[in-house]
Amino acid sequence: MNRKDERPSKISYERYLNELGIPENLKKSNNGHIPDYVKYGTWLRVNDTEKFEDDYQNWKAKVRAEHNMD
Repeated sequence: MNRKDERPSKISYERYLNELGIPENLKKSNNGHIPDYVKYGTWLRVNDTEKFEDDYQNWKAKVRAEHNMD
């Protein structure tokens, strides 16, 4: 992992979501609205920018709090 991936940036958050994958309940194959073949973080950033931004701010605060505990 490089240093950029360790910082709570939007790109590192997008990569984090891409690694997690699409939540099962959101996949089209499970009657959700997100195509099964997309990268979740990238899809969310492009198609639901408000949710991406809100979730990113929460994730960033969590990462910074965890880092400060070390």
